[in-house]
Formats: sequence, C-alpha cells, structure tokens
Amino acid sequence: MAVRSHSLHLSMTIIKILLGPCIAWIAAFLTAEVLQHPELFSITFSTVWMLIWWVTQAVPMPITALLPLILFPGLNILDLKSTAAAYGHEVVFLFLGGFLLALGLEKYHVHTATAKWILHKTGNQPKRLLLGFSLATAVLSMWISNTATTMMMLPMALSVFPFVRGSWAPQFRKRLLLALAYSSSIGGVATLIGTPPNAVLRGMSEQFAGISLGFFPWMVIGLPLAALLLLVMYLLLSQKWDDKNIEVDFSEQNLFGSPTALNPSQKRLIGIFIISIAGWMFGPWIGRWLNLPISDAGVALIGALLLFIVPADQRGLGHKTQALLEWADTQKLAWGVILLFGGGFALAKGLESSGMIQILTDGLLSLGISNPLVLILLFSVSALFLTELMSNVALVTLMVPVVISAAQTLGLHPLFFALPVTLASSMAFMFPMATPPNAIVFGGSDLLRVRDMVSFGFFLNMLALITLTIICLLVFQAFPGLVS
Repeated sequence: MAVRSHSLHLSMTIIKILLGPCIAWIAAFLTAEVLQHPELFSITFSTVWMLIWWVTQAVPMPITALLPLILFPGLNILDLKSTAAAYGHEVVFLFLGGFLLALGLEKYHVHTATAKWILHKTGNQPKRLLLGFSLATAVLSMWISNTATTMMMLPMALSVFPFVRGSWAPQFRKRLLLALAYSSSIGGVATLIGTPPNAVLRGMSEQFAGISLGFFPWMVIGLPLAALLLLVMYLLLSQKWDDKNIEVDFSEQNLFGSPTALNPSQKRLIGIFIISIAGWMFGPWIGRWLNLPISDAGVALIGALLLFIVPADQRGLGHKTQALLEWADTQKLAWGVILLFGGGFALAKGLESSGMIQILTDGLLSLGISNPLVLILLFSVSALFLTELMSNVALVTLMVPVVISAAQTLGLHPLFFALPVTLASSMAFMFPMATPPNAIVFGGSDLLRVRDMVSFGFFLNMLALITLTIICLLVFQAFPGLVS
C-alpha cells in the first residue's frame, strides 16, 4: 500500500511538472494566432509556464522564479545580463535588510516580549483577549513575516484555551484563531516591508511610472488602512458575542504577567531597529539637508550591517566576542522570497520589452469600460479573489504593470489602480490555503472548519474591499502628491 501511494504521488508530481510547459505552449500558440502577433509566443509561453508552476507549486516557488534566467535568453526575450540584473533590484536589498532586522528580533525574543506586553496591557476579559491578540499579531506582522508572527502567536493562544470555559467557549476559541490569521495579513499592509506585494509595487512603480514610493508615504497610507481593517475585523469577530456564557480564569496561572526587564542585547537590538525605522521615515528629508542620496535599501543594509558589528551581551559567553547576529543565523533567512522578488521583476521586464503589457492594456480598454470607479472596483475584486487561489507576489507581478499602463492611458495617476490591487492581494481571508497564516491556524488545531473561515472571511473580504477603495480614493483626491 505504501509503495502504491508513493508511486501515485510521484506520478502526480510528474504530471504537475509537465503541465506547466505543455499548457504554456498551447496558450502561447493560441495567443499568437488569435492576436496575430507571432512575437508574443515566447513571452506568453514563459509567463504561463511560470504562472502554472506558481499556482500548482509543482516545484518550489523560488525555483520557478529562476525560469527567466533560462527561458528569456534562450527564447530571445532578454539577454542574460539584462535578465540577471532584475534579481539585483533595489527592493531585493530593502527586503534583505528588513529580513535580517526581523531575524534579530526573533533571535533575542523581542517579538515575544512585545506580544506579552500588549497582552498584559489589554487584560484577560474575553473581548480584551481577542483585542490583545489581534493588536499584538498585527504590530509584529508590520516588521516580521506573517508566517513567523502566526507561528509565534499560535502557541500563546492555545495556552489560553484550557482556561476558557462556558457554553460559548468553543466559539470564542474559533474566533481567536481566526483573529490571529487575519491580523497577521492586515498588519503586513502597514509598512513597505510588512509583506512582499508592497515591495513589488515599489519596484514596479519605479520601473513603469518613474515613481519612487518611499517608506514614510507608504505608512501614511498603510497604517490608517491597517488600523481600520483591524477594527473592522474585531467588530466582525465580536458580533453576536455572549459574554455571559464565557469565563476566563487565570487565577491559578500567570500566563501574561508583568513584562520582565529587557536585557542589554535586546536594548541594543531595539536601538538599531529604531534607527532603521527613523532612517526609513525621515531619510529623504535628511538626505536633502545633507545633500546625500539616502535610499530605503541603503538604510536597511546599514541596519543589517550594525547587527553584525554591535556586540551582544557577553555575560555567559566567556571570552568569546559575539555580535548580535552571526552568519550562521542567516540559515533561517527567507532566501526563497528574495529569489521570488527577482523572478517577479525579471518577468515584468520581459513583459514590458515584448510589448505584451501594452497589448493587454489595449485589449482591456477595448471592452469599453472607462469609468475610474468601476475599473478600480473591477481590478480590486479580481485581485481580492484571485489571491485566494494563487501567490500574492505572482498576482501583483502580473497585474500591476497592466493596471499602471491602463491608468496612464486613461490620464489617471499611474498608481490609481495599482495601489488598491496591491493592497487587495493581501486580503485573502476565505480559504486555509490562501495564506500561510490561514494554513497555520487551520492546521494548528482541530477546532476550525473550512466553513468557519469562509463564513467570516467572505464578509471580511467585502468589508476590506470597501475600506481600501475609500482609503485609496481619499489619498488620490486629498493628497495627490503623496504617491508622486
């Protein structure tokens, strides 16, 4: 039985691998014939191949992201030098520095201390617990990956469950788990490094519109949106709440007691983190004052460099001098995401050089829909539900260049459609497989069912769509220079 199961799994894997190039060849042939543009065969073949492997995960997504290095030179889309240059995009180094800072936070348990401090302040009443876990998860997800945040917060939530009693206790546990998953995705939209799609938009806006979307302007948009979405999520999960039938008794335990004092290593790490945030937020003004170019990527790399220079607390280390981070720590770094960025930027460059983006834009506008509000809703809804089924990085990589071109053709701000599309790509709340946080809370206990996630997730998707659309329209109308 085991041998047969292994053979079946191997056969399915081979089929998924072969589906990519086979379906891509058919799609490319039909596209070239229907559109009467033979030159589009190569880029369509490459794009569909990558898309299918990204959706089916026939091979690891970072490996799929390396396909342009093979396909583009071989199919005369771009030469190897131009293709490889995309993997060294500024945004790649921005996220590299951000990942290293997050690695430091995790190594010295600053994220755990932060979560416990928030939970200590919010208290242990049922609604306060829901609020505390939501706030802690969202705040951490602004700076470290949503996967790491959820994996850290889930055991803390599970440790609460034995102390929750009453007829409504099972419902409370379900809603607390959903709050962890949803807050993790919501927190990521608040900062430029909070989730990969934000950084992809940053790179695409420079490449296709000549707009450098800085860290501070993003937070001016992202932070209020995240706060509103978190409030909306909390109100949704706390509706029809029956406090009378829930009892939380921590009298015998002190799960989230008074926070302990920070040790010297934690203080040094937090100092570097604050310096980095200040550099991201005020770097452009400081750069103009000093007449020096200060980029977000440069600030991130300076912060990362300091982690390898500033010594850790030496107590307990003997005579060995150790920096806050050592190279061995980078084994835990999300190198795959960095490759994913490179593959996305290379694909975008190939789509642009082949003329595919302009053809797709012309085809889109030929449908006769030119009302900006209708289009912004159409694009956002598409992104919102497609992200439930595919990688949000892949989605943004494919959609953003097209919607930037569409906005420019209609005489609108280049990011008029791209900003809501990018934000919508992080709003996958309906299915367990849509995001790593959803999968972690779904698989981390036997309490949740698919219908639980779908029932709350659908309404949260709709509320998120309305909220982000209003925020984006206000930004472009009231603060047109903010994203210029």
